Amino acid sequence: MLDAAVLGYYREGGILAAEQNDKLTKIKKNKIIAATGASERVLAFTNNGLPGIYGAGAAQTLMNEHGVVPGNNVLMVGAGNVGLIVSYQFMQAGVNVVAITDAAPKITGYWLHASKVRRLGITIHTSYTVKEAHGKESLERATIWRLDENWQPTKGTEMDLDVDVMCIAVGLSPLNEPLWQAGCQRKYIPQLGGHTTLRNEDMETSAKGIYVAGDVAGVEEATSAMVEGSLAGLCAAKSLGYDNGRFKELRQEAINHLETLRSGPISQGIRNGLEQAIIS
Repeated sequence: MLDAAVLGYYREGGILAAEQNDKLTKIKKNKIIAATGASERVLAFTNNGLPGIYGAGAAQTLMNEHGVVPGNNVLMVGAGNVGLIVSYQFMQAGVNVVAITDAAPKITGYWLHASKVRRLGITIHTSYTVKEAHGKESLERATIWRLDENWQPTKGTEMDLDVDVMCIAVGLSPLNEPLWQAGCQRKYIPQLGGHTTLRNEDMETSAKGIYVAGDVAGVEEATSAMVEGSLAGLCAAKSLGYDNGRFKELRQEAINHLETLRSGPISQGIRNGLEQAIIS
């Protein structure tokens, strides 16, 4: 069912309500795999609702999917991998990235991506955040200011930047509202992006028959999401009686692949978060 939106989950009867082509459809299945991903976090500052202020992912979609650049001069807020990669894509598309800011004292993305944007002459301001956006009909200027060691803004450090686009790349939060409606057990786990749906090693939640995969199960990176999808699909199919004789082998392959992806030092936070997310 393409171009269909889930409107809600009703525990009484285990029914999903979905809308497609202005028609309400009720869906009842024995097993459900939720792979709803994550939503971009917003940032609080004066006039943060001005046109011209985007989530970095939304701006990326405009360019990659629709061939439209959102403006001419960009301020990227966030020096994680998303902020760095989208900044590089902007420059490739002929859009000027005026600066990148990050509230953290150090760049949080991979040095590989940071080096690429620095070679293009983009300034990265660490320990800086947005104070205010300016403009009448749309964004015309942004004011940033420095944060001290206690993450508090420092008066007198303000800088004005002439930009018509601001992209917010300050992280993602699991998009799990239908799972809350289903009564799935959840917990706030900062290392995984916030409120996270708990699950067992087969990706099944506390609500029997409902599985999760990808960022909705904790924000990681794309490869982990795809492997989790394979694992959830295998286990859901097995629970329905489908098995070509390779279930154990394929399940173990997926588990081993996930362990390898999460084995590096940069994934220590993910591993700590997953310890809190697994239920027996």
